[in-house]
Amino acid sequence: MNSPMTNTTPHILLVEDSRFMATHVAGTLREAHNFHVTIAENSEEAHDLLAAYADIVCIVTNHQLHEKTGIQFAASLTGDSEKSSIPIILLTGKQLEPIAAKGLKVGIDEFVYKGDYATGNMDVLANRIDVVIRAHGDADMAHGYTEH
Repeated sequence: MNSPMTNTTPHILLVEDSRFMATHVAGTLREAHNFHVTIAENSEEAHDLLAAYADIVCIVTNHQLHEKTGIQFAASLTGDSEKSSIPIILLTGKQLEPIAAKGLKVGIDEFVYKGDYATGNMDVLANRIDVVIRAHGDADMAHGYTEH
């Protein structure tokens, strides 16, 4: 298993069942934005990783996972007080409006549209991660993006 690079490097859990997207997103967040990223290929593995790592400060999940949606995965965290306090960002290639209401009800904090923001340096995604980390009281772990 991976271990965090430093105490000040935010540890992000990426739940993505596409190996290509997982590699692309994780690599960009690591190299361009200095996040420590652990990848889960499905929601079961994500639960295991959340139990194994106490330092995860944000979850980024794909909406369309093979066995369930990112919204269903987020809903599965609501019964666990420690896990449900971790902010969640939903990555989706679908229109945001139809899924946003459902996502907000189960605790998703932010939504990022893949079509526009899962390319290049992913500045928008990195900014959203920073915003939710700060909003959940982990200001020491936030990077403090100002130009995004």
